[in-house]
Amino acid sequence: MAVFQENVLQYFQKEIEESANEKIVELEKDIETIKSRQLKLLKEEIDDTITRAKENEINEMNVEHSAKLNRIKVGVNKEIIKRKRDLMESVLLDVTNKLLEFVKSDDYKEKMTFLIKKIDSEFCGDSIEFQVKKNDKVIKNLIKTHFTQTHTIVEDEAIQLGGFRAVCLKKGIMTDQTVDASLEERKLWFFQHSKLSV
Repeated sequence: MAVFQENVLQYFQKEIEESANEKIVELEKDIETIKSRQLKLLKEEIDDTITRAKENEINEMNVEHSAKLNRIKVGVNKEIIKRKRDLMESVLLDVTNKLLEFVKSDDYKEKMTFLIKKIDSEFCGDSIEFQVKKNDKVIKNLIKTHFTQTHTIVEDEAIQLGGFRAVCLKKGIMTDQTVDASLEERKLWFFQHSKLSV
């Protein structure tokens, strides 16, 4: 009977070893699967961390780049504005100087004489107040020579270039024939059409 018991013992031992080996193989597979899964998760986490770090760095670089670009644009715009302003001031100074020369010319006298005669015949038919540039002897003389109706001549500090304003005191109407007013009208047109306005 000892042989039978020994065979049974060997049989059970063999079954236990085979069962244990199967369990060990299963455990090794499970361990490998878990290990593989954990490594995959770890790799994904590392990749995600790296990607976020890269994105953050790229975003910071973009923000820095945008800030630099904006500073450059602001600087360029300031320079453009300054140059436009300088150019406009230069043009206006040149025009003002030419108008001051025009006021000394015979063309100016002819134009003012024509306007004074027209006002004398068509404007008011009554007492007129002429407003002229301070110390403008030319226009004062033209008014005295060519205006036949009752009038007064008043110097106006606001008139800087020349010409005159005529005010019909009875009707309360005025015509502005100053070179200053013409310049203001042309300045407005120039600002609107020159593409130099700031």
